[in-house]
Amino acid sequence: MSDRVMWFNGACVPWEDARVHVWDELALRGANVFEGITAFWNAAERRHEVLAGDAHLDRLYQSALAADIPAPMERAGVFAALAEVAAHMGGMDIYLRPTFYAKRGRSTLALDSEGAMYIGGFPYRPSAPPAVRAIVSSHRRFGGPIGAHAKSGGSYLDFRVFERERLQHGVDHVFFLNDHGHVAEADGAAILLIRDKQVITPSVASGVLDSITKRIVLDIARGLGYRVEERPVRRDELYQAKVVLAGTLLGLRNVDTVDGHATVDAGAEDTAATLAAEYGRLCRGESSLASAYLTPLT
Repeated sequence: MSDRVMWFNGACVPWEDARVHVWDELALRGANVFEGITAFWNAAERRHEVLAGDAHLDRLYQSALAADIPAPMERAGVFAALAEVAAHMGGMDIYLRPTFYAKRGRSTLALDSEGAMYIGGFPYRPSAPPAVRAIVSSHRRFGGPIGAHAKSGGSYLDFRVFERERLQHGVDHVFFLNDHGHVAEADGAAILLIRDKQVITPSVASGVLDSITKRIVLDIARGLGYRVEERPVRRDELYQAKVVLAGTLLGLRNVDTVDGHATVDAGAEDTAATLAAEYGRLCRGESSLASAYLTPLT
């Protein structure tokens, strides 16, 4: 039996039965927006608790508006569908990926405009290789056809180019620069640079997705009294700091080398370890931030 669960337009169905027609807007034009959400199992309460669920759904609806994709249901319905998927996966941490897509109509103004939704769910078991290596891509990322602030399938098409580059170089991650040559983001994660008790990250003005996981980590950092800077980041700064990736699927992941450069900074290592530990405590409901970020999924 597969441990993957698929909710498709109203009900959970076998994974392989979730199909769209080749002439649907989803297939024709990649017309979809999505979110990645983690839900952690609370053994004491026998329930899942979703991390930053409201923020993720806010962005899902904002992305749909930016992409002119009709939202298929209200927020309460989306939460209920997420809970339905989670109910099939009790006892484990899970990753949920709700996706709105355009089924018909090249615009929401079209008479036949119709939106639909699916949600994929599977166990969440983040891990990392013994040594995490990254390179800076030779290609630039421009934020996709509707801008970097929307999380749309079409905006991620260039990830195929980056994935090819990653495999060719035999590394674990590829970092992108924006059209000004400043650091943007990594493949599926935000980039944090740590120097002693200082956390630096590319600003939203750098053309990056406003990462929800990054926002959580910056809140943790501020609460610990660390200095936080959001600003344009030069490429060479990647070689002078401890680099940490932040993303829904990755959690927090330390990067050991970038373009072959390794940074040795005991203070930065301690700060990175503290941030990772506090993020883990938050996911388990053991942090003072839990009430702000964790919501029961029932």
